[in-house]
Amino acid sequence: MTKLADLRKKVMEKTKKKVEEAYTEKDRYIIQAIEALDDLDAAYNLLVERLREWYGLHFPEVNQLVKDHEKFVRLVSEIGAREKMTKDVLEAVLGEKLAERVAEVASQSMGTELSGDDLKMIQDFASRVKELKEMRDRLADYIREQMEKIAPNVAAVAGPLLGARLISKAGGLKKLAMLPASTIQVLGAEKALFKHLAKGTPPPKHGILFQHPLVRNAKRWQRGKIARAIAAKLAIAAREDYFGGKDISEQLLKEIEQRVEEIKEKYPNPPKRAKPQGKGGKFKGKRKSKGKKGKR
Repeated sequence: MTKLADLRKKVMEKTKKKVEEAYTEKDRYIIQAIEALDDLDAAYNLLVERLREWYGLHFPEVNQLVKDHEKFVRLVSEIGAREKMTKDVLEAVLGEKLAERVAEVASQSMGTELSGDDLKMIQDFASRVKELKEMRDRLADYIREQMEKIAPNVAAVAGPLLGARLISKAGGLKKLAMLPASTIQVLGAEKALFKHLAKGTPPPKHGILFQHPLVRNAKRWQRGKIARAIAAKLAIAAREDYFGGKDISEQLLKEIEQRVEEIKEKYPNPPKRAKPQGKGGKFKGKRKSKGKKGKR
């Protein structure tokens, strides 16, 4: 029994040490922060849509004029009633060109009048939404700072926020460093990948790497190749951040830029797809004549 108790004690101590090491890794804080950021984005967009519907009872035309969420929230929280929306007042929030248009429409709006209590509550709600956006921006700045310290190469290649999302999807910087480039390329596209394996649908060309500006702004037929090139450099960047610690971001970015230029020059036009020549994709041609059957 003594030996068993000693063994149990050693196992418990080793497990406790491993758990402590896991929780002291700084990338755990980045994972929680980027997931919190995504939650804030979802909540902010939902609340802005609610604010648009609510304020739209008073000034319905403004939803079509002011598409930018941040400007709309400022418009409601800082100005409020459409009677106050003169060109001079609106310029500080919307800019000269848009302010003139909104002021013109506000004087002819078909919306209902707002009482003092209604306006106060809507503006208070808009102020809370504005504070949520400010909190989101502070959290994004925190993630950028931490990524520069913990994973500078990944932050440089993918961008701090996208790099943090890749770390989160992989389950940590160590796990990201262990992944091959082909897996990094499709992180975030697991459903499409499983569907491809199960049902034979076309394989995904990229996952959350689509958020990278070089992939997102590329032509449709170039995106897969560019995503592959970035994923290859991200694999190197993650390994350097976790195992090496050297900043090789300039070299990696230069190589990515060269590869992207090669892809754009080599594939300027979409690939031509082979068209089926007959019904059902079968070749349409002359059939071999069969010999005539003799009379019985």
